[in-house]
Amino acid sequence: MSDPRSQERSAAGTIALVAAATAVYYVIPVPGAMSEGWWAVMFFVGAAVLGALIYAAIRRLLRAGENARIRGLILLLALTVLFFSWSDKSVAALHGQFAGLATRTDSLYFNISTLATVGFGDVHPVGQLAKAAVTVQIVFNLVFLGAAVSLITGYFRTRARQVQGGPHGQAGHGHAGPGQAGTGQAGTGQADMGSTTGPAAG
Repeated sequence: MSDPRSQERSAAGTIALVAAATAVYYVIPVPGAMSEGWWAVMFFVGAAVLGALIYAAIRRLLRAGENARIRGLILLLALTVLFFSWSDKSVAALHGQFAGLATRTDSLYFNISTLATVGFGDVHPVGQLAKAAVTVQIVFNLVFLGAAVSLITGYFRTRARQVQGGPHGQAGHGHAGPGQAGTGQAGTGQADMGSTTGPAAG
């Protein structure tokens, strides 16, 4: 079991990384008005790169420790949400693409609501390009993040079954010892009876 202080430091480090990534999101420049074609190229290339990074990260996380898996999953979630928040803020600069999305906070709020499937409708895509981007975002969340969560939680369930099965296996071996001891005592008793009967018969 890990040291509680080490776990606290790891949790604090994860929170700090998420906070730093959020700060970068708020200061990184958002492209001004551009053609819809250039924005689509930028968006889909970025989504492909993000998908490759998540795939590589999942493969590495499956070989890491339990705490590293949890931290990695949190960071992947934060990175995905911030990427799509930045993308939606940039597409909102194009005319008639988004309704109710004026600031980076609006975009972050919209993406977290979409991820949690609790959208309130106050911020929503209007243009075809924005709708296509949000559709890709939803599929991306379902496929990549769903796979990450299922793989990692499946690993934890397997480990839990192994931990629960360990004591039972040891208990079974423990019962075998007394049984053998009892057999030995019975054999000794029979030998004593034989030695006693022998002289009586003689």
